[in-house]
Amino acid sequence: MKRFHLFAMLAGGLMMAAAHAGDDKARMMDTNGDGMISASEHEAGARMMFDRMDADHDGVVTAAEMDASHAAMGKEGRKSHDMSSAEKIKAIDTDGDGMISVGEHSAGSQAVFARMDADKDGLLSKAEMEAGHETMMKK
Repeated sequence: MKRFHLFAMLAGGLMMAAAHAGDDKARMMDTNGDGMISASEHEAGARMMFDRMDADHDGVVTAAEMDASHAAMGKEGRKSHDMSSAEKIKAIDTDGDGMISVGEHSAGSQAVFARMDADKDGLLSKAEMEAGHETMMKK
């Protein structure tokens, strides 16, 4: 159970950072403009975030790449309750290689979506996204 919680926290942080950062980013994930994020929109947003972090385009994200991506997005430093990039990677790195693969990231995004979808309607509202991000990003 603890492993799932850590797994969900990382995936949530990777994907939801974009949505939580502001309404413009949330609208970017909401590609059909209905004010809700579907599972497919969420997965596409997660993939976009993964691709942004994978600076050398080798299909895996390292802690250094994650740190660089966060810095580029203006997220330098972190609150004491946020996980470090190394902690995030360890939480989702199911094969123990010290990196996040596309598959690991995708599985995590699907788990996070299911967990954040509080009313189980297959869509994430802005309130569900914000609540889920706040819960999952705390140590």
